[in-house]
Amino acid sequence: MRAIISFSFFVVLAFVIGALLAYPLKLLLDPVLDLAFRKYLNYATLISGVITCFIYLQINNLLSFNAFGFSGKCNKFLMALFNGFLYGMAIMLIIEITLFILKIHELDSYRGLWIFSNISFLSKALLAGLLIALIEELIFRGAFFSGLYKKTSASVAILFTSLVYAAVHFVRYPDLITDTGIGWLTGIKMMPDAFRRFHEWAIMDYFLTLFIFGILLGLLRLKHKNIAACIGAHAGIVVLIKIADYFTNRTNSSDFDYLVSPYNSTFGWISFCVILLFTIFYFIKLKNKK
Repeated sequence: MRAIISFSFFVVLAFVIGALLAYPLKLLLDPVLDLAFRKYLNYATLISGVITCFIYLQINNLLSFNAFGFSGKCNKFLMALFNGFLYGMAIMLIIEITLFILKIHELDSYRGLWIFSNISFLSKALLAGLLIALIEELIFRGAFFSGLYKKTSASVAILFTSLVYAAVHFVRYPDLITDTGIGWLTGIKMMPDAFRRFHEWAIMDYFLTLFIFGILLGLLRLKHKNIAACIGAHAGIVVLIKIADYFTNRTNSSDFDYLVSPYNSTFGWISFCVILLFTIFYFIKLKNKK
């Protein structure tokens, strides 16, 4: 119980530090980026998450590359990452094909499918997918998993990191009213409204999809003893989502439209069922191997 309370404290701390960092980050980057303040809050929270991980591991006497999930020989790490990427792409491809069969998605007629005309977008999608996966896996299946695993058990570590992983995707800071004064405490004042979606039942299918995906990533972490396959699978999912969002549109006229979340054009009950089947299969495979 103490380990879970400690874990929860550091999750909350990451948001608080992120809210405080947003203002100086705005002052630093505004001359170059000039973004909405909520964007700076998102980036500051991500930076805060990494900083908090270092503190969390240090307090638990775990601070090392292994605790962050980086272990094993470089060539094996890269191979596991590549295999994980294919695994993630396969999951997402099944989901996308199902969405097409049910006429929930359709090709965007204004997008050319010739690969060389979209090479710039595809490169950016791959880079963004790898970067997102690297940072999120370093935090959730790296530091937080290691800290919980040391103090509790594999099942507890997988469960709680997956719950937090799913939950943070629904933290949305609102846009500020034009000409609102911004200072050090603005981010703190905006925090209560950032959690407004958690009382809405409509997020349930999307939330459960992210939660079961977190479980699958936790099993990959447990099996490989590093985050290589986790990064790969996560990146594969993100890249194919970006490609699908770019080349397809949601029809909103399918009889099965309710199977996709109103908050996301891809995730919903279909994605939950597909990832759940992959998770059950992988769990049985892992259990039989042991």
